[in-house]
Amino acid sequence: MNKKNDLGTPTRTSSIQQQFVPDRLRQLRLALGLSTIEFSDRIGVSRQALNQFETNRIPPGYETILKIQSVTGFPASYFFKPLSPVNEGPFLFRSNKTSLKKAKEMSRFVMLQMQEIYDYYSQYIDFTKVNFPTLDFDVNSSLEDIEDVAIAVRRHWGLGLGPISHVYRLLENNGVVIAQLDKRIDKVDAFSQWRNGIPFMIVGSKEFSACRLRLNAMHEFAHLILHTDSDYEERANNDKEFYDTIESQAYRLAIAFLLPRESFLNELYSTAIPHLIELKQRWGVSLAAIVRRCKDLEIITESRYEMLMRQIKKHGKIEPLDDEIERESPVSFRQAANLLISHGVKSRQDILNELRIPSKFLETLNNVENGFFFERETNNKVVEIRFNSSKALQ
Repeated sequence: MNKKNDLGTPTRTSSIQQQFVPDRLRQLRLALGLSTIEFSDRIGVSRQALNQFETNRIPPGYETILKIQSVTGFPASYFFKPLSPVNEGPFLFRSNKTSLKKAKEMSRFVMLQMQEIYDYYSQYIDFTKVNFPTLDFDVNSSLEDIEDVAIAVRRHWGLGLGPISHVYRLLENNGVVIAQLDKRIDKVDAFSQWRNGIPFMIVGSKEFSACRLRLNAMHEFAHLILHTDSDYEERANNDKEFYDTIESQAYRLAIAFLLPRESFLNELYSTAIPHLIELKQRWGVSLAAIVRRCKDLEIITESRYEMLMRQIKKHGKIEPLDDEIERESPVSFRQAANLLISHGVKSRQDILNELRIPSKFLETLNNVENGFFFERETNNKVVEIRFNSSKALQ
């Protein structure tokens, strides 16, 4: 077996020459937001040469590959890793419409890495099977219909109408693969996609409050269960009205799931801010979302809604309790890595080398601590002092 160094690059040539994969270079360049001119300048080749690399006419030479490794931070071996076929669902994500193309390409790239991590672990372990209800819903259904969908999902999962203690765990236990980033990708809040029949989602970043992350997760779940038609991505990109429609539907399902109408109304006896703070503590939903739920259910008027929102905004970007409600944390990939390591199936370095992803990026998507994928120092004691207690007492 060929050993690999800490960059995942083979230390000697394998018996079968690995082939350069041009799509990996192009995908990464786009994710970094670099034009062909910018990227070719950075790696020291002509734009024409880069074009030949990306269209599989000629592979880059050894020195150029090392330069690509240096510029991108991805190990040279990454660009020789075969791409597996993938059946992709629509790529839908929450973002400001001014989002740059770079942010969208980076989001797609992150989703690819999640799928490849999942595929790698799936060779050795079984993830939870997808358990979504079958719904009678289409994009022309009313927002009122979505209230019924929220209850149908709760019923399918055997839930009552009370607060959800842990949204991430609920979704992971029903087959959703979740990851979280250290920092937000430009204006993109969260994104999700079906890939080879598996629902993947990025819920946002650690910069967000616990309530925002929970709502993000349920918003993306709503896209995954409501908006699966293959043409929805193109329609959303080209038709603002359609984009707004599916976003409204996703938000309504998310909030109706987190705050079921019947139980929410039973507990709402005032719209004064102190009472809303109590509800936030109990339900894990932001004040802003609670107030909007009140408006959507026509409990308050538009003017009352605006007045309450002004009161909330007086606190700034941080609402009351945002520093107290603990952020949730995804566990699927972390548990998978720990299982392989603890059972001796793979070492930490094996996982890093075989996935061929930069260690920091891999640690983030696996939700593990810095340095996790490097081997721990073992006990270096190789000799022991022999102590004869009977002689010592003489």
